[in-house]
Amino acid sequence: MTAISLKLSDELAQESKSIAETIGISRTELIRQALRHEVSAIKAQLERAAMAEALRTMSTDMHYIQESESVYKGLEEKMPEDPENWWQG
Repeated sequence: MTAISLKLSDELAQESKSIAETIGISRTELIRQALRHEVSAIKAQLERAAMAEALRTMSTDMHYIQESESVYKGLEEKMPEDPENWWQG
């Protein structure tokens, strides 16, 4: 485990100590949990931004648009008639 040092405002230091005591954990553990939560939130935000950019790119990609139209047309085609209960042999 790596040790780090950080400076907190007096207010944040006191608030974090008080909350940690209230929920029965150390201030160090509270800071670890808060950092894990924030890292996870930032990763999710970056992933959503990347997905949004990919969708924007796809919306102007003619190859993708043509492929999508082909798929939609295929979905509109009626399935061939099969005898009722064909799966029962």
